[in-house]
Amino acid sequence: MMKKFMQLIAAVKAVASLAFTAQIMLVTVVSMFFHRDGIPISYIWQMIFLALIYGCLQLVVFSDNYFAQMKTPGRTLLLGASMFAVLAAFAVLFRWFPVGTLSNWLIFTGLYAAVFLIAVFALRTVFRLSGIKYTQMLATYQAEHDIIDAT
Repeated sequence: MMKKFMQLIAAVKAVASLAFTAQIMLVTVVSMFFHRDGIPISYIWQMIFLALIYGCLQLVVFSDNYFAQMKTPGRTLLLGASMFAVLAAFAVLFRWFPVGTLSNWLIFTGLYAAVFLIAVFALRTVFRLSGIKYTQMLATYQAEHDIIDAT
């Protein structure tokens, strides 16, 4: 039981660390365009909590314990929609922008959709390329060991 719990914590930590790093990079790039130096500590805490929430959401959405029948594209959309709801709640709670204006929400939604799509297609490309690499490595191993491919 404790071993499984620690594996769960390690999985959330790994995803949250990557998410936090991506957020820091994104905020840094955006800050350069607006000629701002430094990131306020309150933003860093918000990013830490967002990263942890994202790590937990990803673990739940991509776990076969909860969505065993759902295919990866559906899970990806579920994760994207869930994270959008979390970000919208943070936007209201921490007053990221004047929330009473429809145009601000349209910009927020458009930016989220753009970043989400870029991330999805980047990860899809990485997975496809790594799949090709491992297929080639397997073929080399099979050839070296005279293993006949049964597929």
